[in-house]
Amino acid sequence: MPVTIDSHTREGLVIAQITLQSPPLNVLDRKMCTELREILHTVRADDEARIVTIRGAGSEFCSGTDIAEHTPEKMPQLLPVFHDCLRSISNIDAIVIAAVEGRCLGGGLELALACDRIIVEESAILGLPEMKLGCYPPAGIVQLLSRRCYGRAIGLVLSGSNADPRELKAEGIIDAVCDHDSLDQAIDDEINPYCAMSPSILAITMRQFHRLGRRSWGEQLLEIEHDYLTEVLSHPDSREGVEAFLAKRPPRWAKRQGLVGPDDLAF
Repeated sequence: MPVTIDSHTREGLVIAQITLQSPPLNVLDRKMCTELREILHTVRADDEARIVTIRGAGSEFCSGTDIAEHTPEKMPQLLPVFHDCLRSISNIDAIVIAAVEGRCLGGGLELALACDRIIVEESAILGLPEMKLGCYPPAGIVQLLSRRCYGRAIGLVLSGSNADPRELKAEGIIDAVCDHDSLDQAIDDEINPYCAMSPSILAITMRQFHRLGRRSWGEQLLEIEHDYLTEVLSHPDSREGVEAFLAKRPPRWAKRQGLVGPDDLAF
């Protein structure tokens, strides 16, 4: 299976570990997103785990959604399922922790940003490269703005470049950075204080965080998903960016600059 879950109990607290199992880069295609969504729904329905960690197999977190499925034919099926995964995280009455090592790019970073806490190994590679493919990260825009980092959101999204984990921590985008090869210990250090808490009160508290902190986030995600599928996916530069990436050549963008004009549907 592309996604697995293992649970254990520590001092009476149930901890579930969800692992993306699609090496070498744990790319999120529609099948993998569907399985991840089903597992997240199962965790919510069981209502036992109070700590959930999400990580990738093979020392890689996730390199994003499948570029080969970023087409007008396939993306309308992939994107809503992926966004369902992000919203499903907020429906779990538990602390959800992203354990990040290796590549955490595009949809992989969006998946991490959907979690309550993000623990990152210092050698990890984080970024939102979608602009280089002629598109943008829908959830990433919503998530970064919800963290009140407007200027940094613009810089991170428009550059398409990778960011240093320690800089992202200083900016409040991720929560902790650990030394190379010490991610497991960092996760244990994160979890240990929670083990002294009431599992029931943890659940009630996280429900409030998710309701109050993610309510508008979920609504905005639906709006930007619609805009993305109707405006970006049909644009010739979006198809060109994907084709250029798969062919390993520089993209040849359309000559028209900008959108402002009589044909701009936004006006």
